[in-house]
Amino acid sequence: MGGGVGRRGASRGRVYRASVTQSRLVRMRYAAGGPASQTVGVHLLLRGAVDLGRLREAFLALVERHSILRTNYGVSDDDEVFAIVHEDGGPDVFSVAAPTGLVDEGDVREHANGLFEGIVDRFKAPDRHSMLQAVVVPHVEGVHSLLLTIDHIAVDERSKALLQRELAELYAGRAAGLARPRAYDPAAVRNEFPGLDESPQVLGLVTPLPPRLFSGLGPQSPPEAFVPVGAGGALGSEVWGRVGAATRRLRATRFTVHVAALLWALKQFSGSDDVSLVTAMDTRRTPADFDTVGFFQNLVLLRSRSPRAAGLAATLAESRALVRDSLQRRDYPIAALVARAAAERAGVPCQNPLYQVVLAYAVEDVDLGWALDGVDVRPVVLEHPQMTCELLAHLTESADDTVLDLLGAAGVLAAADLERLVALWRDAVAEVTREAVDPPQRACSSSR
Repeated sequence: MGGGVGRRGASRGRVYRASVTQSRLVRMRYAAGGPASQTVGVHLLLRGAVDLGRLREAFLALVERHSILRTNYGVSDDDEVFAIVHEDGGPDVFSVAAPTGLVDEGDVREHANGLFEGIVDRFKAPDRHSMLQAVVVPHVEGVHSLLLTIDHIAVDERSKALLQRELAELYAGRAAGLARPRAYDPAAVRNEFPGLDESPQVLGLVTPLPPRLFSGLGPQSPPEAFVPVGAGGALGSEVWGRVGAATRRLRATRFTVHVAALLWALKQFSGSDDVSLVTAMDTRRTPADFDTVGFFQNLVLLRSRSPRAAGLAATLAESRALVRDSLQRRDYPIAALVARAAAERAGVPCQNPLYQVVLAYAVEDVDLGWALDGVDVRPVVLEHPQMTCELLAHLTESADDTVLDLLGAAGVLAAADLERLVALWRDAVAEVTREAVDPPQRACSSSR
């Protein structure tokens, strides 16, 4: 499926000093216990007459349009991360696998999961590889899988939606109608920050360090300890309206309501008053940034220390302040907080010294936006081969439904643990959105 870099010869390109957000992702790759790669993966099931020639040209054009998709990274002898922007997309931008003959969708899903794991392994190689890789798998006539894998790029909802729109237009032959792409400019983002000791508000987040909510994994844990274990729960379409009413009544955002519910569920589950999580926040600051594919996300630490005895109302009130304050520090390098935690936890085996829980929040499932002219395109969930944290919470809400999908590392959390967390989250959302209470006065029960 595509040749190695050696068969393509040397690539011309320009080099620049990576931005803080670029450096964060690259350093994570080489950190002890960190993931070997950071990838965004999408599996699209295509039904209909797919023109593979047009699809290939569309992907080549997409990579040509966005320089960030042609960028690789290195670390200099003085430990500085630098970026290399190549003139071409590199090997494996687009490849076609051998036909499988598979008909059953379960078999198709399993095959795609195995193939995705192999693609992720490519990104661990020291040789240059394409940052965006599209692999088409023919199954039977009129049925294909399209696997999209992007390495090292913080493809947030806005960037992914931009790529979706452009791919659809390029495949349809309407490239002339696309606006001129805006290149990612590392100098335009904030790259200088005061030290942690000169930032009392941020320093207070890690003083003292957040307690561990569950027994963590060490960097030397066996691979099977990182196998994902999952559980999920849906609340139904009526919750969208109830949350909206709660936000108006409480003068809070939808995100704040859901953060409070998840933090309360973690308090009930762990039996701790002090719980924390990290969540990705957009760091775009100018109108031009919103039309650019690049590194515009940072992880932000949200830490609740209100006592459980004060009830969910106190956690909700605290969450409003947490979210509001986080907007002021949303681009402060999370690496600085991780480094402080690592220094204080020296010798303590843990996968990440700062956090164990990651929240991925979306107002709607952007993956539903993929489209190709004349082809039925449906996203199919990919199973990542390994966990990079102890607990990943995917929270997606829309007018159709509100869904929480939990993925936990097998060495830390069992399926029963995740199911209990989902139940606690359901209780918390129901409590926050109760029309009769403003604000909620009663703590949620920790038992079912």
